[in-house]
Amino acid sequence: RDPARQRDHYRAQPLFVLLRAMTPIQTLEKNLTEASSPASGVAAYAAATKKRVVEQLNICRHRFVATAQVSKEKVVAVAADRTVQVTAASAAGGAVVVGTGTAVAGLVVGSAVGTVLGFVPALFTFGLSIPLGALIGGGCGAAVGGAVGGTTGMAGAGAAGYGAYTKRDEIKTFLNLATAKILGVFAATKSGVAARTTAAKDKTMSVYSAGASHVAAKVGLAKDSATKAAVATKAKTLELASDRSVQVSAASAVGGAAVVGTGGAATGFVAGGAIGAAVGFVPAIFTFGLSIPVFAAVGSGCGAAAGSVIGGVTGLVGGGATGYGVYTKREAIGSSVHDARSAVDSAAKYVKEQAASSAVYVRARISGATGGTSEYGSDGSSN
Repeated sequence: RDPARQRDHYRAQPLFVLLRAMTPIQTLEKNLTEASSPASGVAAYAAATKKRVVEQLNICRHRFVATAQVSKEKVVAVAADRTVQVTAASAAGGAVVVGTGTAVAGLVVGSAVGTVLGFVPALFTFGLSIPLGALIGGGCGAAVGGAVGGTTGMAGAGAAGYGAYTKRDEIKTFLNLATAKILGVFAATKSGVAARTTAAKDKTMSVYSAGASHVAAKVGLAKDSATKAAVATKAKTLELASDRSVQVSAASAVGGAAVVGTGGAATGFVAGGAIGAAVGFVPAIFTFGLSIPVFAAVGSGCGAAAGSVIGGVTGLVGGGATGYGVYTKREAIGSSVHDARSAVDSAAKYVKEQAASSAVYVRARISGATGGTSEYGSDGSSN
C-alpha cells in the first residue's frame, strides 16, 4: 500500500486524533515517512506512540500526584485552621438549634394547615383526608422549616462564630477594659459604702446609747407603775374575794345557773322533742314514719341546748342579783321579819286574852241565869 494513503488513513482514525493531540504531529509524520514498508511503518508508529503515551501518562501522573498533594496540604491547612473550625462548629450548632426549632414550628403549622385543607374533601373521603392532610402538611412544614431554619442558623451562627473568633483580640481587650472599669467602680463603691457604713454605725451607736438610757428610764417608770398596779389589783382582788356580798352573789349566781339551767334544759328537751315530732309528721309519709323520732331527737337536743343556755344565763343573772340584793338588805329584811314576828306575837297574845275574857264572861252569864254559885268572882277571879 502507498505510505501516503496509509498515513491519511490513520489520520482519519479517532485514536490518531487523540495521539496527535498528545504528541507533536511532526514526529508522527516523520516516522510514517521514513517507514520502508507498511508493516514496519505501523510497528514504528505503534512503538513511538506507546513511548509517547507512556511519557504523557507519566507526566499526567506526576501532575495529578502533585496536584493531589497540594490539595491535601491545602485541605489539611484549612481543616487545621482554628477560624475554620470555630466557624464550622458555630454553623453546625446554629443549624441544629435553629433548624430544630423551625422544623417543630413548621410541623405544627403545616399540620394545622393540612388539617384545615383536609376538611374540604372530608365528605368525599369519609374523613380520611383530614389526618392525611395533617400528615402531609406536617411533613412539608417540618421539611421547609428545617431547611429554612437550618440554613438561616448555619449562616447566622457561622458568621457570628467567624466574627467572634476573628475579633477575639478586640473582644478580649474590650472585656478586659470593661472588667477593669467595673472593678474600679466596685472598689470605689465599696470604699464609699464602707465609709458610710462606719458613719452610720457610729451614729447608730450614739442614738442607741441615748435611746437605751431613755428606754431604761421609761422601763423603770413602767415597772414601778406596773408594780403599783399589780399591788393595787391584788389588794382589790383580795378585797373582792373576801367581801361577803361578792361570795354570796357568786354562790347565788352559780346555784341559780345550775337550778334554772337544769330546768331550762329539761323544758327545752321536752318542748324541742314535741316540736321536732310535730315537724317530723310532715315528711312521715315519705320516710315511713322514721322522720318523727329523728326530728324528735334533733328537736330535743336543740331544745335542751337552748334551754340550758338560756336557763343558765337567766339563773346566773337572776340568782346573782337576788343573792346580792338579799345579802345587802339582810339587816332591813331581818328587822322586817322581827317586826312581823312581834306583831304576830302581840296579835296572838291579844287574841288569847280576849278569848279568856270572853270565856269568863260567858260563864258568869250562865251562872247568873241558873242561880248557881260561880267559883269565880265578878271580876273573873277564883273565890
